[in-house]
Amino acid sequence: MIRNLQVIKKAIIGMGGSVEELVPERGCFYAVVLGKRILIERKMSITRQSFVSGELTRCKDITHRLLQMHDLPTPKTESFYNKSYDRSRAETAFASLKYPIILKDAQGSESRGIFPFIGNAADAIDTLERELPRYRSMIAQEMVFGKEYRVLVLGEKVIGALEMIPPYVKGDGVSTIREIIGKKQDTTRRRTEFDEGLERILEEQGVSLESVMPTDTIAFIKRSSCLAEGGETKDVTDSVHGKIEKICVEASKVVGKELVGIDIMCEDVSVDPDRQSFNIIEINGKPDLYIHYDPTHGNTRNVVEDIVRFMAEIA
Repeated sequence: MIRNLQVIKKAIIGMGGSVEELVPERGCFYAVVLGKRILIERKMSITRQSFVSGELTRCKDITHRLLQMHDLPTPKTESFYNKSYDRSRAETAFASLKYPIILKDAQGSESRGIFPFIGNAADAIDTLERELPRYRSMIAQEMVFGKEYRVLVLGEKVIGALEMIPPYVKGDGVSTIREIIGKKQDTTRRRTEFDEGLERILEEQGVSLESVMPTDTIAFIKRSSCLAEGGETKDVTDSVHGKIEKICVEASKVVGKELVGIDIMCEDVSVDPDRQSFNIIEINGKPDLYIHYDPTHGNTRNVVEDIVRFMAEIA
């Protein structure tokens, strides 16, 4: 799978431009294109205000606080910090949440440092006190359900949107689910752990690791998208409802960014958000762009060209 740096350079050359390497080890170069010479990194970031800090999107606790302050739809969230941890306050915070909840590393990425489906306050306290020393800061969040989407916002519009499909296995009528996962791992960047979490996910679907599923029957092995474990993507850019686009643009303004990748959870991105459960889960200030190229299903979106033209206009 081609990654951000290769995608960006290819798009610039496709626009008739050229690339001048600056610090190749850090993926930093000049793009000479559209009559401009623009400094670019492999993780592109465009702020709306010159004084905006990267902390606003890198730290989930800050992001959710800003969303809540501006009445944008996001799950109820509580934050905890290693240096100021107080068990009594934590107990009060957990008592205010609806279960199940998910605990996350406040600065985590790539599906690391997450502990989902915690069912009660006692288990939440145990997990927090075990993990907080490792992650320094964590958030606890009421879990919401639906399909997961990544919406790429640039300026005042959505330039790309993907449905993020969780990793799954497909039955062949012969192999057990354990065997199918083992074969699948030969083609993924990260291995799927054969743990209690996986067993619980399968049990909820009426199967187990030793089940032999009929041909073409599907069982999900993760609850959320994880491309590294074989998750898939589906382009839905043309289907994004106007109100959802408006909410996402407003969220980008709240965190002071012209370019963001917003993770949302809802039943259908084409449906009015007022008619369904709709929540902003995370905002990424340096979003992956490669995922909009060659999705598993649907059309490629040349989002890099849109971004470079935008940068040339404001340079």
